[in-house]
Amino acid sequence: MWLYLAGLSLGLLGFMDLIVNIVAVRILGFNLVELGILNAAWTIAVIPSLRHANALSNAGLTRRPVILGLTSLTVFIVLLYDTVVARNITLVYPAYMLHAVAYSYIKTGCQTAVLESYRSSSWSYYSRRLSQFAVLSQGVGLLAVSRVWSGLFQAWNYLALSLAILLVNASLMMLIPQPSLRFERVLTRIEQYLKKSLTRIHGYLTVSSLDYADGDKLNMIVDRFLGEGVSIPVLALTLVSFRVGNEYLFTPLPYVFIYYMGLRTPDVIALYGLGMILGFVIMLVMPSNVASKGALSLSVLAKIAGVVSIVVWRPALMASSSLLALIYVSNIVIDTTLYTIYIQATSGSNVGLYSMVAEASSLFGTLTSGLVMVALGLNTTLLVLVALNLAPLLLVGENW
Repeated sequence: MWLYLAGLSLGLLGFMDLIVNIVAVRILGFNLVELGILNAAWTIAVIPSLRHANALSNAGLTRRPVILGLTSLTVFIVLLYDTVVARNITLVYPAYMLHAVAYSYIKTGCQTAVLESYRSSSWSYYSRRLSQFAVLSQGVGLLAVSRVWSGLFQAWNYLALSLAILLVNASLMMLIPQPSLRFERVLTRIEQYLKKSLTRIHGYLTVSSLDYADGDKLNMIVDRFLGEGVSIPVLALTLVSFRVGNEYLFTPLPYVFIYYMGLRTPDVIALYGLGMILGFVIMLVMPSNVASKGALSLSVLAKIAGVVSIVVWRPALMASSSLLALIYVSNIVIDTTLYTIYIQATSGSNVGLYSMVAEASSLFGTLTSGLVMVALGLNTTLLVLVALNLAPLLLVGENW
């Protein structure tokens, strides 16, 4: 029961993330540069809160992060309503930063509960289930809101939505398991110690976008020393390009849909919702082991094809949703593969360095995304996006 509540909670957080961006673009009239700065503020807030949440996770705590997240979420909901009613541009920044804090704590608490509640052999399965239900919940939530968008911020409607979100998270706070004995992860750490100088066991499962990491490929390293591996500079270049390219795509995308493609706000929300639901369906049939050179190459090309088709072809709602789902799933495969390669190349050491580089790259991407599109225009920015997203193909020629 708690796992489904956790997925629903994470889905609602993702759903509110898009709502804030839609509010900024459509109601507050943000331009591309302002939208980039707003998303950079979210990234700035998520970095320290995620660090603290990870410290709580290392202590085996699950309920405390959810409590901290619920507190932040409550204030966020109030500030977002005040932002819309008063058309107050200043308030949207602290509101969105509180959303980042809530996201960091609740997501970390849920991931920790998976690690503490299930056998290590089942971590991958339950982590994938958590992510899948979160994607489905977000998609269904967005589709529902697209039908009532015009009245969403009327007092009683917003109150009902707020109470539903808070009730889900309060229920999660009460039901999420808080083991008194951290038996499973202690055993796993003993195993890590015995395999010292080699890869960490299941460490990749702490990152949500890596729920499809290839466990067989990672654990194979435990049984042998690494030979010639991937060049770390090449891997770093690929990671930076991938993260910056993601921000150049996803940060201005609501603005592009509304002002460049002329879509109505409910249609934009429905487009994202359908994309999430289609992505969920693909995730259900996608194999658990996705880290391979063939899958990486195919995902890179599929993502580029999806981006180019949306911007150039500007298809109808259902086709755009299908392309968005293709981009989502391709991103999962690429992100998973990059982390798997990093584990191989570093023998599992300095795992935190990967997250630091990824977060710094995302911050740079959000800050500059609007400036780049304003300076270069949509078509030239599309060429930059294609170049950045081709970078993972550099790894195809590496030994991994």
